[in-house]
Amino acid sequence: MKSRDKRVLLVLPEVFGATGGIQMFCRSLCLAAGSWAEKNDVLLDALVLNDCVAPDSRYVNGGFNQFVTAGKNRTRLAASYLKRVLPNAPDLVVFGHIGLSKLAVLPAVRLRKSCIVAYGIEVWRSLPSMEAKALSKADAVLAISDYTARELFTRHSVASERVRIIQPSLDPYWTPDEPAQESGNPPIILTVARLSSGDNYKGVDSVIKSLPAVVEQIGRVEYRIVGSGDDIPRLETLARDANVSQFVNFTGELPAEALRNEYRTCSLFVMPSEMEGFGIVFLEAMAYSKAVVGGAHAGTPSVIQDGKTGLLVERLNIEGISDAIVRLLRDDALRTQLGRAGHQRLLDDFTFQSFEAKFHSYLRTVFRTTDER
Repeated sequence: MKSRDKRVLLVLPEVFGATGGIQMFCRSLCLAAGSWAEKNDVLLDALVLNDCVAPDSRYVNGGFNQFVTAGKNRTRLAASYLKRVLPNAPDLVVFGHIGLSKLAVLPAVRLRKSCIVAYGIEVWRSLPSMEAKALSKADAVLAISDYTARELFTRHSVASERVRIIQPSLDPYWTPDEPAQESGNPPIILTVARLSSGDNYKGVDSVIKSLPAVVEQIGRVEYRIVGSGDDIPRLETLARDANVSQFVNFTGELPAEALRNEYRTCSLFVMPSEMEGFGIVFLEAMAYSKAVVGGAHAGTPSVIQDGKTGLLVERLNIEGISDAIVRLLRDDALRTQLGRAGHQRLLDDFTFQSFEAKFHSYLRTVFRTTDER
């Protein structure tokens, strides 16, 4: 057990053992917080609700004092939390999801400073009373996109000076190990997404509906859909009804190297999501210089600059989706140009180094204020 004057506590939903944008954000948060703690002699602990596996030492390093997993047991998480905030709270508690922030307003808890990470749809709605109270009392809210920041301003009246935009980064260990290349003929259209019925806003169904027009103009294509969930039977039925089953391949979830190979060999990446907080999968495609088609909604325009680094389409505009796919598959030069521009934007704006710098900047403001008191 280390003993230090300054203390930071991370309370996170999930870090290891599952894939997804929130998990990747939390891994980056751990890595950035650990490096800050080690350099500034800060005692850093993390409590993680859903993790059941040991942490990956690449992300949870010597900067950590303790990394405690609750194995999806909320009572265990709350007990571990109360042990660390009573009677003396840390200098800063970072809640990695609005759903965990209710711990900030439990009776007898008096936090010195707190911040809440806001991703997307979980804050684009009316909040339960305890979450709303925690949001109103938080010293800062870390929004992952301009869109989420605007929702915080307009829907929850969070003052602009309390909101910091810290966009997600590509995983620091997601580095293409060889040049990307297309598989050739037929061209491959790729989507990577959760396929649960609650996530049908991802737009996979719209891409399937667009395929008849794509095949009519391009010829044979392969639409590869990576992910798992209870919506697959509906999507399979949709493909049969549209008479495009032969062009659609559901791969299920894939291990890391197989997933990388999907990005490496696809012709373009398509996910016209209507309610994306940001869209880490677009960054993964950009890492391999792939042209991307995303939804002209919510946080996706924070990632994709329409006509510059990719194309934006309305999720329910089936003709617009097919036109975008056909345009890119027909125009090799445009597909290459957008892919390279997207890759450069990734390097300019969405690296882990950029994420770390923004998070460290926030921490400097917290501890400068604390030191002045």
